[in-house]
Amino acid sequence: MKTLSFVVALGLALPTFADAPDGGVVTPPTVQPHEAKALSRAFAATAKAVRPSVVRIDVEEARGGGRRAQQQSELPEFFERFFGDPERRDLPLRGTGSGVVFDTAGHIVTNRHVVANADKMTVTLVDGRELTAKVVGKDSRTDVAVLKLDQPPKDLVAARLGNSDACEVGEWMLAVGSPLGMEQTVTAGILSGKGRARGRVQMSGDRVRSYLQTDAKINPGNSGGPLVDLNGEVIGINTLINAGPGGSYGFAIPINEVREVASQLIKSGKVAYAYLGVMVGDLDALGPEQREKLGKGTPAKGGLVSDVSRDSPAEKAGIKPGDVITSVDRQPVEVGADVVDSVSARPIGSKVAVQLIREGKPKTVQVTLGELPADDEELAAGGGPENLERFGMWVQTLTPELAAALGLEPGTQGAVVSEVVRGSPAARGGIQQGDVISEVDRKPVNGSAELRRALEQPKRGGFLLRVKTARGSRFITLKDR
Repeated sequence: MKTLSFVVALGLALPTFADAPDGGVVTPPTVQPHEAKALSRAFAATAKAVRPSVVRIDVEEARGGGRRAQQQSELPEFFERFFGDPERRDLPLRGTGSGVVFDTAGHIVTNRHVVANADKMTVTLVDGRELTAKVVGKDSRTDVAVLKLDQPPKDLVAARLGNSDACEVGEWMLAVGSPLGMEQTVTAGILSGKGRARGRVQMSGDRVRSYLQTDAKINPGNSGGPLVDLNGEVIGINTLINAGPGGSYGFAIPINEVREVASQLIKSGKVAYAYLGVMVGDLDALGPEQREKLGKGTPAKGGLVSDVSRDSPAEKAGIKPGDVITSVDRQPVEVGADVVDSVSARPIGSKVAVQLIREGKPKTVQVTLGELPADDEELAAGGGPENLERFGMWVQTLTPELAAALGLEPGTQGAVVSEVVRGSPAARGGIQQGDVISEVDRKPVNGSAELRRALEQPKRGGFLLRVKTARGSRFITLKDR
């Protein structure tokens, strides 16, 4: 019998080779370090514990009426609505996402974008049982939705929810879901980062006030599934993937925020937010030339008011576009998201003191917060896009029909963005599909031709754009490649 002994660097003898069935030599068994074995067992135990509470959500949406499953569309929405293949318009759109059992009454938490326009939903449990469900409520502001199983089984297992505030960067995490149409899968990584959703971290909902970042592999279909710590507790709901030069990272909505939103959706079918009525951007994102255009005395940091909603609490209090909000009830405001955070944390009807700078002079106004009106979640546009290749976006002249479809006021003029190339200057600047560019360096733009002329010559420091949507407007800086 052939045998061969090995001695590791520390002088410890490992088991000898065994004979192969044909009498040859095979590889030896290895000595697994205790720590590695313990971690492996922790992964397996966590996956086993959470699996009964993770579901697959298959969504089917009819193409009729201009509605679509955005993540499954073969064309950008602008083209899909107006130029979609006539032979395919009647075929249903299908998509797959994931969800978490919130309680044993049959409520399932997932992302809003998974079920946004669903006509039919099938929820599949880990044991293969398929159940029908209906949407209880969905909140586009946080990208959270709650489903209710039509006939919840008696043995339904709710997930154990943790405390996302207590988790620490560097902890091991598991992402569980049904990516790429497969059955339930598990990937592992660490909690790579956590913080406030501001600056370059763009979450899938504009009222997600913080984020969890992980390098656990997240693929399409993982949306709505849990991010779990090694205590078997859900600490986040996976929501998107951000790919860039440094690689790909997954982001999750902290479970503390999800828990609050889901509870409100179950109770009333909607989430009520306090409302100031301003669209604010990051002042420190502007270059010196852009800040100079706002007037002398403009601070280095603050929330730049680009638009004030009609009949809003802010308008009634006298806040105007161009104002720079520096604090809310003496809580400093460094970026626009700080204003959202301050307002969202307060009850509807409460009174707040807003400190701001207007034309270089400090001013304080008292505002009674209202309730945020429901927004129109459907966006559509179409017709003759033009390629601004240097910035990585397609634009087209805004027509009255497109303005109405986008929920904009009659008479709105500008160039609507029909497509943005991932990683392009436009994408880095924060431009999104459906945005309407109405000004360049404080000068009006009435269509795609004027926009092209305004952006024709490269400019040091970039261009200051005013961008409008149905929710309001904001200022951004657009730089060349």
